[in-house]
Amino acid sequence: MSRVTTPAVLLRSHPYSETSRVLRLLTRDLGLVGVMAKGVRRRASQGEGAVGTYAEGTAVIAHREGRDLQTLVEFTPTDLQMGLANDFRRLSGASVAAELILRHGGQEPNPRLYRALTDGLSRLARSSPNDIAGEVLALCWRMVEVLGFGPELHSCTACGGGLGERDMARFDIAGGGVVGPECRHPPGSRRVGPLARGQLDLLLRGDVPGDLRGVRSHLSLLQDFTAHHLLGGRPLASLRFVAPSA
Repeated sequence: MSRVTTPAVLLRSHPYSETSRVLRLLTRDLGLVGVMAKGVRRRASQGEGAVGTYAEGTAVIAHREGRDLQTLVEFTPTDLQMGLANDFRRLSGASVAAELILRHGGQEPNPRLYRALTDGLSRLARSSPNDIAGEVLALCWRMVEVLGFGPELHSCTACGGGLGERDMARFDIAGGGVVGPECRHPPGSRRVGPLARGQLDLLLRGDVPGDLRGVRSHLSLLQDFTAHHLLGGRPLASLRFVAPSA
């Protein structure tokens, strides 16, 4: 058994006993880890050591290879991400990101995924109400890309030919990307023009386009794409709460 000190984000917390909790952490150096936090519920009831979901900090973990559940020795928060807890739409967006990681994060180090999550959560926590949906889209599409599921936007998935900058294409969910104008588009595919492709390309890099349009269409595409390719047909439960009310 060794002690590992690593940056970490708390994704989920479940009661285990009267005094302890089981936590799911995304760590920079160990990947996705389940840990037993002994005595944390007792300390929280005494006003000590309470840490909310999506807090970022430094975790000290007693790690043993081959174990599904490790032991948390200490967690020192560096950013409590209070901006997420204070707004339901921001909190819903963070929950969507956590759902993707809990399904596909893996127990191997993935510093790019950790960076995508922490950068995205920080921007989301500090975003204005008008920018929340865009930040959620950028966070989630960036993680989809880092996890290896990013859609093809520059070549036709049917024939492999490149798309021109002005080409009107169709987005084929099952095919994992765009179908060019010269190829027959599958039933149910949706039109995606040069502007939408350019915006999606930026979102895959984790950037929010300055003139993001069609937010609801972008959210619908993210929902359908992740359900098909990452979640076995199941929708992201909290994504419907992210869209602006008007």
